[in-house]
Amino acid sequence: MQGTKTEIRPGVWRLRVYAGRRDNGTPIQIQRVVRGAENKPGSGSRIADVALAKMVAEVAKGNRATGTETVDDLLAEWLDHCESLGRSPTTVRKYRSIAETVVKPELGKIRLSRLSARDLNRLYAKLTAKGNKATTVRRVHALLSAALHYAENGDMVDRNVARKAQPPAVQAVRIEAPTPAEVQAILTEADKTEPALATLLLLAALTGARRGELCALRWPDIDFAAQTVTIARSIYETDGGGWGEKSTKTHQSRTVGLDGLGLQALRRHRAAVEGLAASLELDVLDDGFVFSRSPVGAEPIRPDVVTKFTKREAESAGVDTHLHALRHFSATQAIAAGFDPVTVGGRLGHADPSITLRVYSHVLEQRDRELAATLGRTLSLPTRS
Repeated sequence: MQGTKTEIRPGVWRLRVYAGRRDNGTPIQIQRVVRGAENKPGSGSRIADVALAKMVAEVAKGNRATGTETVDDLLAEWLDHCESLGRSPTTVRKYRSIAETVVKPELGKIRLSRLSARDLNRLYAKLTAKGNKATTVRRVHALLSAALHYAENGDMVDRNVARKAQPPAVQAVRIEAPTPAEVQAILTEADKTEPALATLLLLAALTGARRGELCALRWPDIDFAAQTVTIARSIYETDGGGWGEKSTKTHQSRTVGLDGLGLQALRRHRAAVEGLAASLELDVLDDGFVFSRSPVGAEPIRPDVVTKFTKREAESAGVDTHLHALRHFSATQAIAAGFDPVTVGGRLGHADPSITLRVYSHVLEQRDRELAATLGRTLSLPTRS
């Protein structure tokens, strides 16, 4: 395989390498321009030779796009790449769902060389017209942007056209958390139905842990002496009704404190677990799951089971809420009590305190008004004659 080097003006060289043919028979030319140190005829000739040799080697190894790759081809390769990097199985499954149901039907057959920001904008407009929320459309944009970034780094495209696309803006949504009375009502109803899951919901409210993290708790994670619980893993559901274990969302473990109420609930739950196992002449596994339908804790309760259970018990209690709202309850109560975003974010498992500030900004605004009132009470207007 050979390339050509042409001096298009003094010290400026155009390099071209033949990289095959498109479906219609037209040749594919990889092109690049290099410049010498001076604007003199022949300047930079050796630099151009080295660059041309590298271009030839890249094309020979197949590192350059042929020009026939489609969005379908890119998504297939990028999704496999995400999986090979060890991305969360749940995340990859969501990516594949978006790719298969949203992106491929509309953009899949378009060649990457012809894909434009207008194509993406048309897709976003169509999704919006169908009634999809801005957050949903932006998830599609995020997927396309990441895939095209991968393509750009791999020389499949010259540029990431998603950078020029314009997905709809997302309006900040005010987080609605249940009140302490509402949470208490849900816990009361849940305890009547299934005490074990009532304990899980109490921990959700006290720790702010995510549902998968709560399902992944094992007995060694509970330190009754130190009054802490270590959150190090998360449970996810696989196709076909199975389950798997992965790291937390931030890939880091955290240890959070437990109060007397949480410890009392866990001790009572442990006694019930041991009582059931003993009645069956079994022993609870040393590293068994804290919340399990197995009498010895052999496997975890599934996250979807907890979500549906919470919805049912909330309806029974006359409360319009959901499982994730217990996480919001924990955060808003902590901020309202005066705890700083760093402490609250660390307890919730946020990767950065800025996330806590952004998500719960309205609660911080309330604290600011309370601070204003407190400062105002320390002073008074001077007396005027």
